[in-house]
Amino acid sequence: MVKKLLFIIFFLGAGLTANSQVLISIIFGDKLNSDGLEFGLDGGVNFSQIAGMESNNMATNLHLGFYFDIRLKNQWNLNTGVLVKSSQGTGELTENDAYTMYPELSNFIDTAGSYSQGLGYFNIPLMIKYKFRNHFFLEAGPQLALLINAHLNYTYEYDNVELNTSVDNRDSFNRIDFGLIGGFGYKLGQGNGINIGAKYYHGLVDITKTSSLHNSNRVFYLKVDIPIGRKKAARKAAESEDKRTN
Repeated sequence: MVKKLLFIIFFLGAGLTANSQVLISIIFGDKLNSDGLEFGLDGGVNFSQIAGMESNNMATNLHLGFYFDIRLKNQWNLNTGVLVKSSQGTGELTENDAYTMYPELSNFIDTAGSYSQGLGYFNIPLMIKYKFRNHFFLEAGPQLALLINAHLNYTYEYDNVELNTSVDNRDSFNRIDFGLIGGFGYKLGQGNGINIGAKYYHGLVDITKTSSLHNSNRVFYLKVDIPIGRKKAARKAAESEDKRTN
């Protein structure tokens, strides 16, 4: 089962757009849910920054993906999936930070304004999850990420009008990120509803190619996990059991 799920995660994460993934999740959610497996959508808001820079301003973004909650033994589960739309980065940069992110900055914009760095990843967590009997849970483990896009954003005023532009600076970043992630939450609906929770990601590797400093991702997530098709899957299982016994 785990190998099959990893294949599904890779296929959906790497081969389809976010909109397609959400649509497939809704259509086939009940086919993936069972007594030992919960499948659904994972979404929310995150607050991120890049450690090791002069600026400690945070960027606020949304994230969206899907998750698998696989029962292991008793109250232990394996929680994995893919955040297919995970925008992060850092807020307003200093000029030195901006040159670190894009060494050709002087060829980009030379008017006074403010810079920020946006990063887009496919994030794949692999967390061990412990469910308490009161429906609270703890989860922790490693997370692997693949960089999809990177943009240095510039905001400035011209004739009292705020303007925005950006430049692709993926070449300033390493494609792979890796770190540790952990969090806590609560499952509503007497343990059968949606999950609400928070988690924190601490990157362990240097994400930049252009800096002599160690720059790593830091992200705090507020999330809502929504099971897709779980009730329908349970109803089908009950109907099948009735047919076998009657």
